[in-house]
Amino acid sequence: MEPGSLADRLRTRSGIALVLGAVALAAVLLYLPTIDYDFVWDDTSLISENDLLAQSEPWEFFSRGFWAGTPDPPEGTAQAFYRPLTILSFWFDLKLAGLNPGYFHLINTILGALAAVAVGLVIWELLRSGVWAGLGALLFAAHSSHVESTAFISGRTDLLLTLFLCIATFALLRSLRKRNSWWLLPVPIGFALALLSKETAILFPVLVGLAPLLSQTRYYRGYWLLIGVTLLIAVGYFFLHTHLVGAALPGLALGSAFNRYIEVANTFGLYVRMFFWPFAHQVKFPAVSGSAGLTSNAIIALLFIVTLPLLAIRRRFWVSLLGYAWTILFLLPVILIPIGPQAAERLLYLPSAGLVIIVITLLSRLLHRRIVIRKLAGTMLGLVSIAFGADTAIRSAVWHNEANLFSAMATEAPAAPSAFANLANVVRFEHPDSAVRLYRKALALDPKHVRAHINAGILLSQQGDHDQALHHLCNANQLRPGSAQVLNNLGLAFIANEEPESALVYLGQAVSIEPNSAPVRRNHAIALAKAGLMARADSEIHQALTGDPRYVPARLALIERFEKRGLLD
Repeated sequence: MEPGSLADRLRTRSGIALVLGAVALAAVLLYLPTIDYDFVWDDTSLISENDLLAQSEPWEFFSRGFWAGTPDPPEGTAQAFYRPLTILSFWFDLKLAGLNPGYFHLINTILGALAAVAVGLVIWELLRSGVWAGLGALLFAAHSSHVESTAFISGRTDLLLTLFLCIATFALLRSLRKRNSWWLLPVPIGFALALLSKETAILFPVLVGLAPLLSQTRYYRGYWLLIGVTLLIAVGYFFLHTHLVGAALPGLALGSAFNRYIEVANTFGLYVRMFFWPFAHQVKFPAVSGSAGLTSNAIIALLFIVTLPLLAIRRRFWVSLLGYAWTILFLLPVILIPIGPQAAERLLYLPSAGLVIIVITLLSRLLHRRIVIRKLAGTMLGLVSIAFGADTAIRSAVWHNEANLFSAMATEAPAAPSAFANLANVVRFEHPDSAVRLYRKALALDPKHVRAHINAGILLSQQGDHDQALHHLCNANQLRPGSAQVLNNLGLAFIANEEPESALVYLGQAVSIEPNSAPVRRNHAIALAKAGLMARADSEIHQALTGDPRYVPARLALIERFEKRGLLD
């Protein structure tokens, strides 16, 4: 390569800045249409319907779980999520722009572009090539399996996680290459910020320990201090997480994973296939009985695990093992922790950075003396990125609104009950009969789907089918005993069925569980009034207003009682 060539100029700091700046601009333009999109799915719980979000001070997010303040927090593994930095970013968005979903989407778009730049910096540090760093960053930015992470506001967890870990990795590799301990300072900071964005980052100290070996450099004296610091941060986070959320880190059930190694292999292979062929989109990849048997995905996983170490026997391919370790490390929690579905595209976001490193390293060093072949490979990679970008532009429309999203989910994953239950939630006001059919479809797939029982019961009660409403709500009460939400709705159904005595039983239980809930106390007051216990009903209304003086339905109920007694003043 001649001095002063384009490739040489792009290897400089100004050159790489120009290349990655162009990639960032392309990434922003690709996702810019999302600023017209709505809040969808978890966005409504975490942001638009989360009263605690608007009322909190910034430091309070570091003392509670991810789902605090949401109207219907999830059950199972998700209850243990602790992601204060992600919630804090939502708080800043809310303070700056209110409930304007376009602004939230704009921030996601910018974060996605920055994550692509950070991936490019890692590749630049590994290969010292602005051309290949730019191609890698472009591939990452345009990859259509990343649509969910960027176009879905709640996917911000993966954007922040990947951005901070890539910054930490870039600084780590720079410190190893330059033997400069000052570059080690951003590593624990980036790691800590990534941990506070999403739990998956806790495996990063393993990568820190392996980095000198994988990058063909040497360990040096100060490096062991870095390994110790990152381990201390991981242990500190573990205890903080356990103390604040009340549960240990979710998953990491290695024993159970060993017993279902075929299922794990299938899921691992599915993610690898999703990266190399992202066009077969699904919002959910639901676990089915076939996932426990040997499939082509398991063969793909085996080929991936075996082939790259064999290639790395050739010294020039050795640095691809960094991407190999990255991919396996950050897919491990994804495939070992039960998330409900078998797989989800957003969970590939961080591991795909490792896969991009592998692809770029192999292509850049394939037939390294054949410049024409490498130029052809780079051109083909650019064309693939353009194809991915076109697919991204088409796919992102699915996240425009909930009707689009849940219709796609029901079509793509007909075995997923939540797809039909969520679609029913969208259409229940304009098409209640269709919503009832969708709820029944969801319950046929999963008779234990509590949210479908609750919403079906509420809707049937509003339609006057009180027997079926009580049937669904009683089922919900059996499936989720001690839930104030279920008890409250069951009490309202009994009120609608003119059974105030039964309503009092369930609403009384709801009050005992959530004594400070103004809506529950107001509903209890309605049941008391229906039963003729006016004095107690008045007392409950006052209790509701004591708990929340701004609760309008309680104020209106109190005004109505004054009017009935002629106390107009």
